[in-house]
Amino acid sequence: MRAYMVGERQPNGTFLIKTKRGQARVHVGFAAIERNGEPWTMHPDSVKSFVAELEEGEAGYGNLPRTPSSGPEAEVAPRDDDTDEITRRIRASSDIATRPQPKVKAVVAISPQPTRTAVARKAKFAPPLGMPPSIENRNPAELNIDDGYQRSIDTGPSKALIERIARSWDWRMCLPLVVSKRDDGSLWVIDGQHRHAAAMLRGDISYLPCCVGVYGSVADEAAMFVAMNRARRAINRLDDFHAAQAGGDAEALQIAELIEAAGFTVSRKTGVASWVPGEVAFTSAIGAVLRKHGAAVVSQALDMMAKAFPGERLVAGSPVFTALCRILVRPPDNFDPERLAAGLRTFDMKGWASFLAQAKGGDERAQRLRETLLMAYDDAGRVNV
Repeated sequence: MRAYMVGERQPNGTFLIKTKRGQARVHVGFAAIERNGEPWTMHPDSVKSFVAELEEGEAGYGNLPRTPSSGPEAEVAPRDDDTDEITRRIRASSDIATRPQPKVKAVVAISPQPTRTAVARKAKFAPPLGMPPSIENRNPAELNIDDGYQRSIDTGPSKALIERIARSWDWRMCLPLVVSKRDDGSLWVIDGQHRHAAAMLRGDISYLPCCVGVYGSVADEAAMFVAMNRARRAINRLDDFHAAQAGGDAEALQIAELIEAAGFTVSRKTGVASWVPGEVAFTSAIGAVLRKHGAAVVSQALDMMAKAFPGERLVAGSPVFTALCRILVRPPDNFDPERLAAGLRTFDMKGWASFLAQAKGGDERAQRLRETLLMAYDDAGRVNV
């Protein structure tokens, strides 16, 4: 069987073989047989019946054994023997059929045309993408998580879900994890991170079923992560952003570059309580300004915020950023950027957030802070005078 092996035997005892139908994985305890130059793998209980089917097909129907007779064969009566009633009736019917029949006008039958429906048309499908995966049992410790595109599980809901799965582990609900096998042989979870974390938390789950495939790059993994999660349920905006960034999305890469250039980092959490100083979570607001007004406006607003709120959690980051951009895009007469920066430093982040208590909706919040910022801008001008 070694002549048909693809690669080496895996640590879990499985190995791949090359068949006429593609690659197949031989699992531990399964049989691997060769028949007429073609390898097969199956459960040992199926080998006997499978070989019998192959032999029957190879022999052909002409060599099938005759069914044994229960007694001597009966002699066949001559064809002209009509001593029985049934034969006489058959012969009489044949005589009637051979008599000349009177000519009648031929009637041409019109066959109804089949109704054309959408069901009758053969659907056209695009050719399948990628290669068929292999189903493997893998130790949880073998599986890696790529934080570049995977969602954060360091949140309250995720932690609760992981604990619930671990506490009430049910193999019937453990669907195979979608796993990527990279060029160096390492395994990376694309879908199934919570199940993997729950298995690691328990410590007594020695293997997990995995659907292992080969992807072209980390960007392909990230694209598959987004596609699978969007098809099943919505992912939050930051998970989507990080996956797009890992997948090489041009806008996501530019947003991340602008944020980092200002000295900030992109948060992985959407909950305000989980943010830390220096984290930016308002990537959607930045993207909207970037598309409409360009990178210069985004960069100037982020630089002002970085200097005004060092070491602070940006709890009102989105409305403050949007308000700044609105002023920068439509500045007052004789506009002075340094004066606006001074006005921004009038309050800390919590102080600016206090102006939003009664505001509803992102646009109203940003407009209220814009008006307050312009008043602080005016006050800063009077102080400088």
